[in-house]
Amino acid sequence: MELKPVLTTAPTVSQQLVLSPRLYQSLSILRLGAFELQELIQKELDENPTLEIPEAADFETEPGQAPERELWDDYLGVNRSYHGGGVNPATAGELAACAETLSEHLTLQLHLENLTDERRHMGLAIIGSLDEDGYLREPLDELAATIDRPTGEIEDVLRIVQRFDPPGVAAQNLEECLAIQLEQIGAGETAIRIVREFLPQVAHNAFGEIAKSLGVTTAKVRRAVEVIRSLCPSPGSLFDTSPPAAAVIPDVYTRLDRGRIRILANREIVPSLKLSRLYQEMATKAVDADPATTAYIKDKLREASRFIRDIDHRRTTVTKVARAIAEAQPEFFTEGPEHLRPLGLEKIAASLEVHPSTISRAILGKYMSTPHGIFEFRYFFSPGYATKSGEGLAANAVKKRLAGIIAREDSSHPLSDQKLTGMLKQNDIKISRRTVAKYREQLGIAPSWERKKDKAHQG
Repeated sequence: MELKPVLTTAPTVSQQLVLSPRLYQSLSILRLGAFELQELIQKELDENPTLEIPEAADFETEPGQAPERELWDDYLGVNRSYHGGGVNPATAGELAACAETLSEHLTLQLHLENLTDERRHMGLAIIGSLDEDGYLREPLDELAATIDRPTGEIEDVLRIVQRFDPPGVAAQNLEECLAIQLEQIGAGETAIRIVREFLPQVAHNAFGEIAKSLGVTTAKVRRAVEVIRSLCPSPGSLFDTSPPAAAVIPDVYTRLDRGRIRILANREIVPSLKLSRLYQEMATKAVDADPATTAYIKDKLREASRFIRDIDHRRTTVTKVARAIAEAQPEFFTEGPEHLRPLGLEKIAASLEVHPSTISRAILGKYMSTPHGIFEFRYFFSPGYATKSGEGLAANAVKKRLAGIIAREDSSHPLSDQKLTGMLKQNDIKISRRTVAKYREQLGIAPSWERKKDKAHQG
């Protein structure tokens, strides 16, 4: 369900405004990781009696599709083919993983932008200055003075960061936060003017006053306010600043089958859902029932239908993204992590004909079980380096090769960063010594003199 700008004529805007709260629910579900989604599904099952999980007998195998039992056998096949190098799928449910922070989520998107080093540095400064609600409270002139860059350049980079997911991030005040979200869904000028000029009136439900000032109908103002109140006033709240440990649960499983990469959605953790047949019959056949009871059942059936569609949309979107990743990174699945290629959100978005922000939501907190272990979706997205042969090599693949070289070094004569740089260049990877030092630190590997000292102490 991709959001697209709409014309700002009155009939079209009205239709978009009515649908927006549902679209926001769909996007919120798409953003959830498997563990959080399980909790949400259980909550909905507890609160909505018209929502059910089908019994085993309810499943019907369509022609050409494997039944659930066969799918589970495929999952086990993935585990049996595990070669190491990541999180072992057999024990994934017992392991803990920290949820992605807002800073990490934004930094990933920043690095995938085609920016100069100076503009990327400004972007990191902006991201580092955001508060826990996702707002940029520091005045731009003070931020510009801190990093010694013109305020105009900071403003240009800020506009780039404000396009990132979650919608409304890096705004300087509430009005701008809501306006950014409205612009991203194409809500139209009326709603945007309301948040920029009439938020106090909205708080007091002064719809008539707003309508008179804007020269529109009160009904149109009410529809706009309905959308405004569905927005998220604190984008940073979607990310926990101190995330608790959570189980690593793959959303999809991959396996090699006669040279082809098969992608299987993990239906064990995101089950199929259905409407209760009993309540459907009560809503349509109970002529003598209390009208209020019938209306309640119908409302719950509508809510359940929307929830089922949103869950199915999430499963479909995540699976499509996984399939697109597999098509873009075939060498990773056949050869291993050292053959990871550079990949940006834009490429996957273009192949699926969606906006990059949709891909950003779809990969957030999602995991993929592969023949080489379990990896976060975002692991497959990385800037890279061009080798002498003209092929691209992802930064994560370079880190993997760097770790391999250090693991094989003579422990009595550890390799310096300069020597590591030279060895990578011999392997057709042109990289600076400073970048090698940065990657080594990110891998948690000490510099050569410390590795030598540690060896001496062990001796």
